[in-house]
Amino acid sequence: MNEKAFEVFVSLSLLLGGLLTLVFRRRRNVLIGFRIGYTWHSERVWEKVNTFAGVFSIAYSLILFVLALYGISMNVFILIMVAFVVSEVLLGFWMARREYELEELSKEAPEKPPTAGESEVKNELGETSVKSYLLLQLGFLTFYLLLVALLWDRLPERVASHFNTRGEPDSYSSRFWGMVGVPILAWLLPLVLTIPAKEPGFFARVTFYPKSLRAWCGFTTLLSGGMVFVFTLALLYNAGLLPSNAITYGAILFLGVLLFAVYRLLTVRPDERI
Repeated sequence: MNEKAFEVFVSLSLLLGGLLTLVFRRRRNVLIGFRIGYTWHSERVWEKVNTFAGVFSIAYSLILFVLALYGISMNVFILIMVAFVVSEVLLGFWMARREYELEELSKEAPEKPPTAGESEVKNELGETSVKSYLLLQLGFLTFYLLLVALLWDRLPERVASHFNTRGEPDSYSSRFWGMVGVPILAWLLPLVLTIPAKEPGFFARVTFYPKSLRAWCGFTTLLSGGMVFVFTLALLYNAGLLPSNAITYGAILFLGVLLFAVYRLLTVRPDERI
């Protein structure tokens, strides 16, 4: 699949997702829609937020489709797509929280007692500062970007951006995209998963909620650090400072630690120290 076909496929997939979100905007479900705790509390909030999400998704998917037909480069296409998706998530979360709080203040709002899981998260919010975890994740990225700046002149114009199980590079990209763009986009994932931990409503009444806020923030921070660790190994390889098999060993180590972190996340008690 060439770049243009891939961009068209992604655009049409996002268009389909937006259309499905609009179709199911009046029926709460676990498969389709903007699903966070605030929208699960209220059918009105669910409908309003998912109407916005559906229309917004359709709008930017059509923009991306036009850009794909125009022949925009893959790097620019992905950056624009990520900007739209992040904007949709942030605006949707803000809208859901605002609408839920307005409904709580309304005299007609039904009483919604918190679940046991939600209460545990609320109780721990007073004891745990999410900011420290966010700053630590930001520190990981800062360290990596400083290292990139120091080694920039040693990097080739085309760098290895993906490796097979034997540690051999099997995909290449431009120096900026492979060593800066991709790592930053990947780093955003655990950050986005950490930020909502400040809001107990985010986890309430969904399929999964953390038993311990500390465990959840610790897990996402470990994920962030592990990803930066692997990207650092790839950077050192492209700068000629490490053999390629070091990336394989590093990835195996990261996966092992991550599996243990998942086990701890699922088994930790709310009052247990991490």
